[in-house]
Amino acid sequence: MAVEREIRFLVTDGEPPAGGRRIVQVYLLRGRTTVRIRLDGERGSRLTVKWPAPEGRHEFEWPLPEALARAAVRLPLPLVDKTRRCEGRLEVDRLTWPPGSALIELELAAGEGPDLRDPAGRQACMAVHRPPWVRAWRDVTDDPAYTNAQLARRRRRKS
Repeated sequence: MAVEREIRFLVTDGEPPAGGRRIVQVYLLRGRTTVRIRLDGERGSRLTVKWPAPEGRHEFEWPLPEALARAAVRLPLPLVDKTRRCEGRLEVDRLTWPPGSALIELELAAGEGPDLRDPAGRQACMAVHRPPWVRAWRDVTDDPAYTNAQLARRRRRKS
């Protein structure tokens, strides 16, 4: 079982380059513990469970048949639809909801980088990885409103 440690920034000025792969996620459980199904054509379909850890979140994943993931995406569940583009170690997600939103995540290895509870350390770490197209961004690592599970909760599903 892995411990996920990530720093997350919201792009407030700048436009991510075009391209990337589409990822669709539906949430079966949201809260301190999340359970999601992700449909990612390039990387396969997966069921993921995440729950709090002292420094980050525990994360456990299982592969799923693509047909099962496609069926789950059609259910009336909270959904995140995004295009992910990797730039070096950064994952740049352009979200369909809220429209025009872009989040940047940096996954840290165990023992790497700043203490996630240190905002100044997170800023310094991300400054080293800042893409040239980002003119301004805001640290949302500690803001639960910018987790994918919360963004999925806000999205209105079409009937």
